[in-house]
Amino acid sequence: MVSIMKSTQGIHRSPVRTGRLVRPGMAVAQPPTVELDARTGYDFLACACAVCGELDDILAEDRSWLVQGRAALEQELGPDPRVDACGGFVTEVGRLIVAQPAIRTARDVVDAIDGLSDRDLIELIVGELLEDPELAGITRKAVDGDEGAFESLQARLESTKGHTVMAGTITELAPTTRQVARFWLPRYEKIEDRVRHMLERDAAELRGEDTGVDPFAFVEHATNGIRLVAEQRTRRIVLAPTYFGRPYNSMSHVGDTELIYYPIADTSLGSADRLTPPNSTVRLYRALGDESRLRILKLLAERDRYLTEIANALDLSKPTVKHHLAVLRSAGLTTVTEQGNMTYYTLRRDRAEEAGPELRGFLVR
Repeated sequence: MVSIMKSTQGIHRSPVRTGRLVRPGMAVAQPPTVELDARTGYDFLACACAVCGELDDILAEDRSWLVQGRAALEQELGPDPRVDACGGFVTEVGRLIVAQPAIRTARDVVDAIDGLSDRDLIELIVGELLEDPELAGITRKAVDGDEGAFESLQARLESTKGHTVMAGTITELAPTTRQVARFWLPRYEKIEDRVRHMLERDAAELRGEDTGVDPFAFVEHATNGIRLVAEQRTRRIVLAPTYFGRPYNSMSHVGDTELIYYPIADTSLGSADRLTPPNSTVRLYRALGDESRLRILKLLAERDRYLTEIANALDLSKPTVKHHLAVLRSAGLTTVTEQGNMTYYTLRRDRAEEAGPELRGFLVR
C-alpha cells in the first residue's frame, strides 16, 4: 500500500468483463500479477485518515468510537489545520508496508515510522510525488527546503484536489504524522482483532476466484469500479482490504507496484440487523437523489467521458464533479479507468438496470 462472477449484498461488485480497455494509440503491456494483502496495518492508516472513509459505512458502534477519537485528537493537538491537511498523506505510509512483509499490525506500523528519520519519513509520505515525472523536480526542491518550490507545489496540488493538501511547511509532515499515528495506536489496538477478522473474511472470499484470467476485471470487481489497464511501469497490483476506508478506494504507485486500498463488502462486516438495509442499497439511492449526478449519468449513457468533458458540459468545477463521480462509483453506477495519465469514466449499465425502470427511461431518453 490482487473469471469473476459474483455480487454481494454489500458493495455491489461487478461481474467479469474479459479483455482490457485500451484507448487508441496506447500500447498494451504484459498484465501484472495481483495479490490480496489483508494486513491490519493498512486499515490502521485508513482509520487515522480523516478524509478516507464515511461514518455511514462503518458499524454503528464504531461510528461513535471514531467521532469520539477525532474529538479527543483535536483536544490533544488543538484545531490544527496541519492535522487535517496531512490526513490524506497518512495512508501513504502504506508504501512502507507493501515493501516490508514483516510489518503487519498497527504497532508494527508505528514502530516502523519511529525507526525512520524525519527526512526519510517525509520522502516516504511524498514518495508518489517524487516518482511523478511532472512533479518530481518541484517536490524534490520542496523536500530540500526550497520554500518557493513548496508554495508552488501546494498551489498545484490544491488546484487539482480543490482543497488544501498541505498546510504549514513540508518539514511538519513528519512530526504531525508521528503524532497522529501514536494517538490512534492504543485506540485501534482495542478493536484490531475484530477488524482483522473482517479483512480476512473479505480477502478469503476473493481469494477463491482466479486472478489470472483477467486481472483487470478482478481489480474492478474487488474495488467496485476501478478499471486499470496494462502499462509498462506496473508489474504488480496489491489490493489491501480496509474497513475504515469504506466506501472509497485509495491508490498509490510504489515503484512497479500499484497499491490499492479497497473497501470490504457489507457481507464481511460480521454484524447485521434484519431491518437495516444493505449499505449498497443506501448508497445507490443516495447517489440518485441529486440532479447533478443524474445529469452525469445521462452524459455517460451516451459515451465514456473524461473529467474535463463532464465539468465543461455541466459548468461545474472539477473538484465538484470528482466528488459526484466518487459518490456514483461507490454506489456501483460508474467505472473509472486509469491508463497512464488519462482517467475516464464509464456508466455501469448493469447497475443502472438494477436501479429501476424510471432511471433506465431517463438514461435512454
